[in-house]
Amino acid sequence: MFRPVPETTLFRGIPFRLIASVLIILTLAVSVILLVSLEHEKLLLRGLTEGKSVPTELFPALWQSRRDLIAVTVLLFLVSAIGIAAVITFLHYHSTRRTLEEVKGLARNILQSIPTGVLTVNRDGVITAVNPTAEAVLKRSSSGLLGNSYASVFTEGETIRTVLDGALRNHRYVSQQDLPYERGDGLARTIRVSTAELTGDDGRPAGVILQAQDVTEWLALERRVRVAEKLAALHTLSAGMAHELRNPLSAMDLNLHLLEEELKDKAALGPQAAHYLHVLNAECRRLSAILDNFMKFARPGAPSLREVDVRTLIAHILMLMQFEAEERKIRVERVIEEGLPPVLGDETQISQVLVNVVINAFHAMPEGGVCRVSALRREVDGKPWVEISIRDTGVGIKKEELARLFEPFYTTKPTGSGLGLAIAYRIVQDHAGTIEVASEPGNGATVVMKFPAAVGRPEAVTAE
Repeated sequence: MFRPVPETTLFRGIPFRLIASVLIILTLAVSVILLVSLEHEKLLLRGLTEGKSVPTELFPALWQSRRDLIAVTVLLFLVSAIGIAAVITFLHYHSTRRTLEEVKGLARNILQSIPTGVLTVNRDGVITAVNPTAEAVLKRSSSGLLGNSYASVFTEGETIRTVLDGALRNHRYVSQQDLPYERGDGLARTIRVSTAELTGDDGRPAGVILQAQDVTEWLALERRVRVAEKLAALHTLSAGMAHELRNPLSAMDLNLHLLEEELKDKAALGPQAAHYLHVLNAECRRLSAILDNFMKFARPGAPSLREVDVRTLIAHILMLMQFEAEERKIRVERVIEEGLPPVLGDETQISQVLVNVVINAFHAMPEGGVCRVSALRREVDGKPWVEISIRDTGVGIKKEELARLFEPFYTTKPTGSGLGLAIAYRIVQDHAGTIEVASEPGNGATVVMKFPAAVGRPEAVTAE
């Protein structure tokens, strides 16, 4: 933990209280020694002159001896005081310097370890600090950044240059702003940038601090999820429309055939009426073909089955969602079994399921919390399965809501679409798996998904 900023004083580095305490003790000791010496001299003089008259020439020598004693005592006191003060000051300086180095080392380690890119610029525009994440996000080495002016590192019109110009010159700061950024490798990325004023120990502005996060993959994942939700909603709507329209259309087609047969039996079917019935029958068949197309569109496509490494898949998804977890003050824990067997399925669809469930877990913890993702090997009827569970410490789900969680368009969130868990349920079913939710209000929720494993190999469990 960082120490508070000390008050600015002229001699704040000198331990005056400690030195004063030692000097007081030294003064008392010297005073006692001086008094004892004077008393000893007085007793000695009384013993030498007992019963005799004191020679007058003895008094000047006596006073000179006392002055010499006092001078020696004062000199000894000064030398001792200066020596002790120097030793204490040196020790305090050494301790303060060691503490300062520890604090600097802690600050350096924090800067090196945080997953957000950090770059600081002083008031003259010189880059003074950069961490490894910033190097990775900006695709520039620290040697090419540190000690150089940001105006010479970033060209005119470049995103970072524009943001730093606004912060340093116009005191215009940004917060969580997504901006395009073209790295040195020519790839266009999207970075999330924040700037803030950097102040010194004296409270005055000392420059600007910039935070940068590469959110390209996260935004792409968000877009894929939104598209998948829209398509799923359209699929569900198409299926509903096809189902509702097929029944009356079948009734119409049947009754048209019955009407045609009855008119033929009564010889009342004229050429014009026959033409009308022919048109109606043709249109009914056309509507039936349209409904068949609707059903084909609504029916999810067959998954592209192949072996999916669950450990790698979970690590990739949690990496993409790391920024949102940090933003929501959520700690993500992983417990992945070593040697976990792969599952046979569609990696994209399984990713969609996991993303939907993790996002729901995040939304259930508005004040932050813990999201625990685990993947373990299970045996069901002698066959290997992979169980993926996602547990949150959020608000939980009411008992009456649990039974409707997988219904399309049912949601407990004001802005929810009600399709996330419905899509997840359908995808898991298409993979011959199961998905279950257990929860109590106030105690969080646990979503457990099981997929058939391609192979089985029991190993130890490790926590990450």
